[in-house]
Amino acid sequence: MKNPKVSVIMPVYNAEKYLKDAIESILNQTFINFEFLIINEGLTDNSKRIIESYNDSRIRLLNNKEKSGLPKVRNKGLSEAKAEYIAWLDADDISHPLRLEKQVKLLDDYPEIGICGTWVKTIGTKISHKWRYPTNPDFIRSRMLFDNPLATSSVMLRKKLLAEHSQNFDLDFPLAEDYDLWERLSCFCKITNIPQNLTFYRLHESQTSKINALKLKLCVWKVQERQIKQLNVLFSDKEKQIHRKLGAWEFDESKDFAALAHAWLLKLQNANSENHIYPEPEFTYVLAERWFFICNAATGLGLITWSMYWNSSLRKHSEFYKHIYLFAKCLIKWPSLKNV
Repeated sequence: MKNPKVSVIMPVYNAEKYLKDAIESILNQTFINFEFLIINEGLTDNSKRIIESYNDSRIRLLNNKEKSGLPKVRNKGLSEAKAEYIAWLDADDISHPLRLEKQVKLLDDYPEIGICGTWVKTIGTKISHKWRYPTNPDFIRSRMLFDNPLATSSVMLRKKLLAEHSQNFDLDFPLAEDYDLWERLSCFCKITNIPQNLTFYRLHESQTSKINALKLKLCVWKVQERQIKQLNVLFSDKEKQIHRKLGAWEFDESKDFAALAHAWLLKLQNANSENHIYPEPEFTYVLAERWFFICNAATGLGLITWSMYWNSSLRKHSEFYKHIYLFAKCLIKWPSLKNV
């Protein structure tokens, strides 16, 4: 392809088990004006043979002699990409046939959007889950403080963003290099997610994120710590642990945890009021969302949790149906105060 509209980049490392499904999900797209860059580091399996079995002029195979790590591989893909838009897909995931078509249309129609993801449906396990990522750009920007509201295998972005702002994948953030880059780019452009399941994310035990879970958590924290410092917030070790738990959607069912987490959320809210790092009111909506889930995890405390929730100013920024849901759940569990 001499003038492709999209460069699809797929890093491959020992992916023979799922590779065919991933490749064919791209070759079978309804949008056909793309080049397909496959960067192979699969030195110990049949990945290279599988890739070479496809006779499609859109495929460009780049073979690395040794494993160099995902950040470096992703950067190699960026340097080789010829197209206006860059799309990502990991070698164990699958794209819906309409994915590229819908993302190209959105980026063509809305020049202010720099990055576009999609909703995700999980595969590979008995129970499938749907990950409904936020679509509001200001909410996405604000949620970057806590987690990554984008699935990398669903992402399409404008290549010019990287050159204009001198951005790239940082080798110091292995396993979280995507979260790190999306957060940095969110300062320069709007980000959205198409509210359709256009990406299928495979869950399996050999995933890199599972094998290197501790390393991943440390890199994720580095992205969050950088943002907290931008808010000019000083934090204690206890507050650090609270934030890391909130970012991982891990909530303790205890009154003490809820009280400490609530104080931390208000501290972040006050800091943003002074420093104006994140857009309002979306930033407060993000804090209110975490506060709801903190209380939802502590409904075993019954009306004690309801009282804490209702007396918080953050409660005013949650939808009314959440109030009803949480009150009913707390009321049902009210007789059991074993955790008080």
